[in-house]
Amino acid sequence: MAKIAIVLLSGEDNPGRAMAGLHVAKRIYDARQENEIEEVEVFLFTQGLKLLGQMDSELGQLIRELVEAGVVIGACTNQLNNWSLADAANAAGVKAEFARDAFSRYARDGFTVLTF
Repeated sequence: MAKIAIVLLSGEDNPGRAMAGLHVAKRIYDARQENEIEEVEVFLFTQGLKLLGQMDSELGQLIRELVEAGVVIGACTNQLNNWSLADAANAAGVKAEFARDAFSRYARDGFTVLTF
């Protein structure tokens, strides 16, 4: 079975692209069984990670919906700490992970990576 990681690089700087990435993640997750997808992950990076500081926005609501549905959402540990968003990530159910480790895991474990 296949694995998909969506790396969200966009945020309020390009809300349409960020929204598309989050919606694609949810739709793939919802159809994972019939499409033989074993895992779906979202990784927040750069501007995408900054959405954690705006959880009352429409994009923040989409992140909450993904977490509630069971999608694993990660975010770069360094950026969380640099931008004082570690507490926001924890409150949102977002897993802190070094980007280098997440990206290495995606390569090692055969994920297809999509960026938005």
